[in-house]
Amino acid sequence: MLQKSYSEGVGAGFQLTENVRFQLAKTRVNDLFIRWLTQPQTQKLVQILIKDAKDGKQNNLIAQPNAFFINKMAMSGVSQSALFSSPNKKSQGPSSPPKTDPFQDLKLRIPEDLSQSLTQSQILQKKCHVEEAKNYELVPQFYFPTQEINLQLQSEQNKIINEIFGKQDFIDAIHFEQITTILCGLCKYLTKILMVAIEGNTTKISKSGFLKYWNQHLAQKEPKKRCFQILKKQTNDYIQFEDFKPFMKILLQEHPGLEFLQATPEFQERYADTVIHRIFYHLCRKDNDKITWRDFKQSNLFDILDLVGKEEDINKIRQYFSYEHFYVIYCKFWELDGDHDFHISKEDFSRYSSHGLSRKVVDRIFDQIPRRFRSQIDQKMSYEDFVYFIQCEEDKTTIQSIEYWFKVIDLDNNGIITGFEMDYFYEELKQRMDYLNHEPILFQDFVCQMVDLLHPDNDILFKLNHFKQNLTVCGVFFNFLTNLNKLVAYENRDPFQVRNDIVDHPDFNDWDRFAFQEYVRLAMEEENQEQGEVFEGDNIWDNDDSKQL
Repeated sequence: MLQKSYSEGVGAGFQLTENVRFQLAKTRVNDLFIRWLTQPQTQKLVQILIKDAKDGKQNNLIAQPNAFFINKMAMSGVSQSALFSSPNKKSQGPSSPPKTDPFQDLKLRIPEDLSQSLTQSQILQKKCHVEEAKNYELVPQFYFPTQEINLQLQSEQNKIINEIFGKQDFIDAIHFEQITTILCGLCKYLTKILMVAIEGNTTKISKSGFLKYWNQHLAQKEPKKRCFQILKKQTNDYIQFEDFKPFMKILLQEHPGLEFLQATPEFQERYADTVIHRIFYHLCRKDNDKITWRDFKQSNLFDILDLVGKEEDINKIRQYFSYEHFYVIYCKFWELDGDHDFHISKEDFSRYSSHGLSRKVVDRIFDQIPRRFRSQIDQKMSYEDFVYFIQCEEDKTTIQSIEYWFKVIDLDNNGIITGFEMDYFYEELKQRMDYLNHEPILFQDFVCQMVDLLHPDNDILFKLNHFKQNLTVCGVFFNFLTNLNKLVAYENRDPFQVRNDIVDHPDFNDWDRFAFQEYVRLAMEEENQEQGEVFEGDNIWDNDDSKQL
């Protein structure tokens, strides 16, 4: 049998495809039939037909089949009289075998195609359901192939629209903001973007134009889906980097917490780019510069946007939009960018964290092993690349960071970090500790600690899955292999200080703590610098020396 199917070749494959299509079509027809059968009108019709059949009456409710169906039956050798003959009449064909199937009575009540697709257990369930449901009119409709419109919700929405528009045919942006927030459930800073999407202007919107757009694109969607629909281009199924630019422009113009930036357009642009880069870092899991609906739905961006519209202090929104976090990132980049061409060379980058990163790690990053640079200049790191790196470096509890550093350590790219690869990176840090007269940590002790933390299946064979299952301890593993300063800080840490930091800011993650500490340090340096400039102004003889310092 197997040899025959194989010899038939393409023909057999084609028949298999047709058979699958037939089964799928038959399943769909069965679903539609069950849905039709649960309708109240259908149940009343079935009761009438059953009653007429019991009384021996002829019922004219069933329409005659169309000519196409009759011709098909004629071609198959079935006569029309045989098709419509009463089941009570004795058939002229061979006698039927004796009934041995206990479900045979129920099968006779179910269409042939449907009964063949049901198992014995399904038939038993249907039989029990038929016996228990004596009053068919009380059985509610339970199958809805598409999302039905909530009439009550639709009535409430129409009431809101009529209240906002009133008797006017047009409303301005101030009144349309109520449409955005109350009706659509969106952030108020999306108002002008929605107005542009409806009629291409930000001055006024007609009621007819809004209703047309509302019914076509937003009416039957949840607020999060509406937000995604408004942010993306209508021709795309995803959000790109440029799609956030209009929103950021409106935010910088209207948010009270960002008014101080209006005098510095350059910083406005850098702030907007940093916010968008941070959003893509967390949402774009494939790192392909596209945020899909799946990415957007699984993220907290919608809730953060809603908070942006309600909170006047932008620094209280630590995720994505905090100006203090932007200030830390930008200053860190500015410190490394010696020639201020907005690109970092390998030598510039090696100075990050006071030369804390090992040379081997720097080489791997600039070989673009963990992530390809978006910079247009060869062997140069752009600002976007730096934003991605610093988030990976300072918060090693995210999936993006774990994947980034795993690729750095995995020399042969086989998905396993071995003891040889760990020793290769640790050796350089050990030599630097010896040079700085730090008491070195034995490699064996380090490996034992990592085995106890990550619990690999085999000794010194760490897979990516081991890290993803232990997100909170991944930073210890990678810091011991990549960053001397963090290695020493971990060994000399004060447990009481660590506990106090957690108590003071229980909702902070590793990135929030780093940004908070760095912002305080930068603020103190700026304050000292301003005081130094005042002193230098009083003593002009020390100006040259102070500038050299």
